[in-house]
Amino acid sequence: MTGVSARSSPAPSSCATRGCTVNVRDTRAATGSESMPARKPQQGAALITSLIILLVLTVLGVSAMSTSSLEELMAGNLRDQVVSFQAAESALRDAERMIDALPAPPEPTSTGSNNGIYLRDTFGDFATTAFDASIWPAAATEYGTAGAVNLSGVAEDPFYIVEQYQFVPKDASLTSRMSGQGKIFYRITSRGVGVSANAVTLLQVTTAKRFQ
Repeated sequence: MTGVSARSSPAPSSCATRGCTVNVRDTRAATGSESMPARKPQQGAALITSLIILLVLTVLGVSAMSTSSLEELMAGNLRDQVVSFQAAESALRDAERMIDALPAPPEPTSTGSNNGIYLRDTFGDFATTAFDASIWPAAATEYGTAGAVNLSGVAEDPFYIVEQYQFVPKDASLTSRMSGQGKIFYRITSRGVGVSANAVTLLQVTTAKRFQ
């Protein structure tokens, strides 16, 4: 009788006998080969840079505002000075019209009582004394007495002072000298102010009129 060896088959696993799901984990997670990068601590460089930029922009803004204010002030002062110059020039023209309208040469006085014509050098060195503001209201003639149009945009009307500067007779005869026949030179000095009384312009011109 021949012996038969019986092989024992392995016992079936439980997964074979009943269905089950095997979770296969990613070996990469187990080994940590691709772990998330660690968060670096903030160094504050970006904050410092932002503060520096903000400071620079603030300085530029303040500088621009200061420049704008200075330009406005300069423009206002320039306009004030231009207005005062125009006022003084208008007073010169007014005095010239007054002289042109004289029918005969008035006798100059030290008080200007005769048509506002003063003797020469009544006020001394007029290049210096003309800057004395107290002279003008009392001794000068106010603009507008010769039919000139009213000025607008000035703090006060301009003034002028007329001095008889030199008389040149028509000829060498005594009659010409006594009658005032000839050419008389007048020195006109005017004072004008601008929109504010702080802007003052003084002008001076010499004009002549011939009397027959």
